[in-house]
Amino acid sequence: MNLIGKTSVEIAELLKGGGDRDFRGQQVAGWIHQRDARTFEEMSNIPKVLRNQLAKEFFLTEPEVLEKAFSGDGSTKYLFEVEGGATFEGVSMPDGGKATLCLSSQTGCAVGCTFCVTGALGAGRNLGPEEMVGQYRLMRRDLPGEVERINLVFMGMGEPLFNTTHLGQALEILFERVSPKRITISTAGIIPGIRWMAALSKRPKLAVSLNAPDQHRRQEIMPITRRYPLDQLMASIRAFPLERGRRITFEYVLIRDFNDSVADAGAVARLIAGIPCKINIIPLNEDATHFPELRQPSKEVVDDFAGTLRDAGRVVTVRWSKGADVAAACGQLKGRNTAVLALK
Repeated sequence: MNLIGKTSVEIAELLKGGGDRDFRGQQVAGWIHQRDARTFEEMSNIPKVLRNQLAKEFFLTEPEVLEKAFSGDGSTKYLFEVEGGATFEGVSMPDGGKATLCLSSQTGCAVGCTFCVTGALGAGRNLGPEEMVGQYRLMRRDLPGEVERINLVFMGMGEPLFNTTHLGQALEILFERVSPKRITISTAGIIPGIRWMAALSKRPKLAVSLNAPDQHRRQEIMPITRRYPLDQLMASIRAFPLERGRRITFEYVLIRDFNDSVADAGAVARLIAGIPCKINIIPLNEDATHFPELRQPSKEVVDDFAGTLRDAGRVVTVRWSKGADVAAACGQLKGRNTAVLALK
């Protein structure tokens, strides 16, 4: 059993027994989730007899790091391999005293968005909680010493809300180190998953990939919209409980001559009216192999789109993605063996 995928409470329960084992269980959990222990031998205040016994009964296994690609903007893209040979990617983005870690939830993606490389590769398997937490541990360990604040975004490979059982367990573990308000779950609009998030006693932040202001165009680039129509998605978002000061994040990938006009911006403003939210505008990260016909708008068009939303009273940021020079930007994560070639 891999204890990296267990909460501190579960670890303490597993180690319950005679003598001082209740206390020892708490110590072991602290070593794993507060001090990132990679072996039982590191646990210097645990009796050696118990350490040896733990090593026979349990293990602490993280994904293997196959490659790291270093971007000129300071970001690092990781290629991880897990049991069975499946690969997936994560991205670390330090920025002074803080850092954002972009985590994957699956080794591929079945949603099939036409502007996303991961979607073009097709479905993979769900990552287990120990694999999701493991990638966090590995990337966190490499952060510069001055980083004191870490934000986590499940915006890597996969659709997190198609993996809610494992995601929920991973979140419980991550909450021991990172506040829920610094964790964001991004979804293509999986309505049952949004309702699952709404029912959590501790909720991370919700980000929804919108990308078009109407059903027809959204369905054209996001086939999942046929299953979860835009009107029903917006109803589930309007019903989502928000703590004081929280907002929904809408992600909007701008594609030249498709969804980038001033009229489109006005339609988006009307669609989200009354929802406490912010809009992240992401100029398309082009990929000549997987979607050569899709292009990024000019900076002037991006500015006009953002300005129209701001004039309508919406909170807007334009996110020129980091890590594009190592294919680590939004929509570019590849995974599988193709990623090895991309990193070399």
